Amino acid sequence: MVDRSNGARYARPVPATARRVRQPEIRPDQILDAAQRVLLTRGDGAMTMDALATEAEVGKGTVYHYYASKADVLAALRARWVERTVAEAAAVAAARRPRNRLQRIERFLAALLDVTVRDGALIWILFHLTATEEEDELAGVYAYLLGVVQAGVAEGEFHLSDPEFTTQFLLDGFHGVVEASIHRGDLDPTRINRAMRATLRSLLTP
Repeated sequence: MVDRSNGARYARPVPATARRVRQPEIRPDQILDAAQRVLLTRGDGAMTMDALATEAEVGKGTVYHYYASKADVLAALRARWVERTVAEAAAVAAARRPRNRLQRIERFLAALLDVTVRDGALIWILFHLTATEEEDELAGVYAYLLGVVQAGVAEGEFHLSDPEFTTQFLLDGFHGVVEASIHRGDLDPTRINRAMRATLRSLLTP
């Protein structure tokens, strides 16, 4: 998981003239944790800057020190969730010394699916109810997968003429299947993982 001490990266820079002296123990992650609790327990409609300050036990000025609006808070939550999820899935993929790059990708995607099931309620709020079209929430996932695919090509494990296209095709397909299953209400991780492994072998090692 991502080191919580790096929480400042999720805060929107505020002009020096607008900054206030803050308590040293207050960190952006404390505010984001509070926002996440409000979203999960009371819903998006209840997540106002006032409610956030109360939940985080800080002054409203402290919240505005880091985030100019509710939209900024939600964007920071999305960025944090993706970064932490990619790090968690990458750690799972690298554990127990995977035999090859293919197994690393299989483990990574399986871990992503596990996190999707675990964090389903939060994902629905962040990426369905409140997401904006301008954001590319899959960029971090794509970057990790592309790195593994390119390494597999360099090592001779994969024989691909266009690693970038193959990676995008793979990610969009996997994401599309999971999204469709969520919307239908029949998400079956066992079935998806089984089909995913077979598809990866056909796509990457024909």
